[in-house]
Formats: sequence, structure tokens, C-alpha cells
Amino acid sequence: MLSESDLTVLSYLSTQADEGFIQRELADGLDWDPGHTSRVVSNLAENELVTREQQNGRYRVSLSNAEPTERFTDLTREFPHVDFPNLLAGSTIQLLYYLGTERTAAELIEWTGVSRATVYRRLKQLRNVGIATKHDSRFALTSQFRELATFARSLVHHMHRQEASGHATGVRLIWTDVAEYLFSCRTDVTASLFQQTGPGALDQYGIELLTREEQYYFRSEERTELTPDHLVCHLLLIDDGARYRSYCLLLIAACEIETDVLTRTAERYDREAEFDLSGIVQKLCAYLDSDGAVSGAKLPEWDTFKSTAADYHISV
Repeated sequence: MLSESDLTVLSYLSTQADEGFIQRELADGLDWDPGHTSRVVSNLAENELVTREQQNGRYRVSLSNAEPTERFTDLTREFPHVDFPNLLAGSTIQLLYYLGTERTAAELIEWTGVSRATVYRRLKQLRNVGIATKHDSRFALTSQFRELATFARSLVHHMHRQEASGHATGVRLIWTDVAEYLFSCRTDVTASLFQQTGPGALDQYGIELLTREEQYYFRSEERTELTPDHLVCHLLLIDDGARYRSYCLLLIAACEIETDVLTRTAERYDREAEFDLSGIVQKLCAYLDSDGAVSGAKLPEWDTFKSTAADYHISV
């Protein structure tokens, strides 16, 4: 995410000068080697967290107006006694992403992929300085530091958007967590970390659609293959309307996805979804299992769906 050096530069700029510093002056102020300072500033500038402008052969470095930069600036100015670079570097930002509400250590370990020992060590550090508290087995930020969770989420979303924008144009984030994200764009993406999803990924299951308004991709280092149960969830996250629910019904029927498998996958996305994804996929499965007898809003008439499925040579 961001290193201690990255956060140190942001902290120094936020507490020392609104107009920024000449890069060499920044190195002197931090007592850093100019080469190290240049590498850190380059990384921050690449991610649009600072701006670096050349003036008379020298670089002037200043804070950008990116949301996470502004939020971090507010925190450092409100709590100048807190060593945020040391506290937040590394995996702490990943933990803060989920600490907007109370969480157990087990949830944080599962959701972030950070080791058990590291999670407990980081939580202890946050408790020791009064940033986090523990009630029974659940951890949360203290009231005065709840803005840290908002900063962490804005930073993660910003970094996801920056990464995707390096490979595509017109990027729009649809669903994100700390390590994975789903987005739409206007161009094809070929980088290996990005897997095509959404309507464009239905072709491989024999469900060829005539029109595609946008391209959709899922970014993940953990998942080397996008399985049908994940694709169903992505389709619903993209659009929960009647048309996309019909796409999901076709895919569930074509791949014979089991209800419990699909529900478990939906639960994984639910923690960052804006609606009850698990409940929706259970309704879709109930509709198919009952031959349309268990129906509801945004679901087709059974005879209409059977006809559509037959067009794709899908047995229902």
C-alpha cells in the first residue's frame, strides 16, 4: 500500500508548508539521501498523491488534492503528536479499512490475508496509543480516530483506481475490498492480473450476447480463474435489474451451480456490497429449483425464461 517513507513525506508536507518544498530542501528537512527522496516522491507523484513541478531546473513537491491526501493532511494537523507514518505503514491500513465498525481479529485475519501474529501486533500498537479499543472479542477505533477508517478506505479505492487507469480508460469502480476490485471501462485490458467478467465473460459458457455497453474486469492476485459462481455475483453487482438477473439464471442453469456454493461466494462479496447479494442468489436458485413457482420482482415468467434458455441450448 504505502510505505513508512511515503507516509513520512505526506506527513512532513502537511505539517510544514502549504506551498510545498523544493525536492532538495525536502531531503534536507527529512535528513534523507536525495536519491531516496527522489524515489519516494516519484512513487507518490505516480499515484497522484503529490504533485511535482519543475521550476528553474528544480522540482517543487506539494500535496495533491486527491481525497486520501486531504484526509491524511487533516489527521496529521489535528493530531500532530501521533506518529502516523510509523503506525500506519504496511498492513495497518488494511486493518483500518475494516475498522469503521467493530470487527473480531478472526474477521480481520480472513478478510485482509494478514498473518494472525501481525494482526494482533498491529492491533496492540493501535490500542497502546489510544487509537483502537477492544470490547469482549471485538476491536474498533475510538471515537476521535474514526476518520482513520475513512482515510484507509479512500486510499485503497484511490490506489485501485490508479492501477486500473494505468491499463484502461473510463475506469469506474463497482465493487472493492482491500485486495480485489471490480470495475468497468471503455477499453480492453490484457494485463494478467485483470480477468474479464460481466456480460462479456458469458460467451465461454455458450451465452453470447449481441450488445455490450462497457467492458468489465475483476482484479485479483489470489484468483487465477474466474469461476461461474463468482461471475454470477459480478453480474449482480454490475446491475441488479431484470435483464442481468436473467443472465444469471442462464448461467446458473448452464453450469448447474449449487445453491450452497453460490451462497458462500455471495457472502464473500456481501461485506462490501450495497445490497443483500446472498438473499438475491438464493431467490434465483429457488426460482430455478421450483420451475418458476417461487418467483418475485425482476424475474421473468417461467415460459419466457424456458424459451430463452432453449435458444442457448440450456436445459431447465
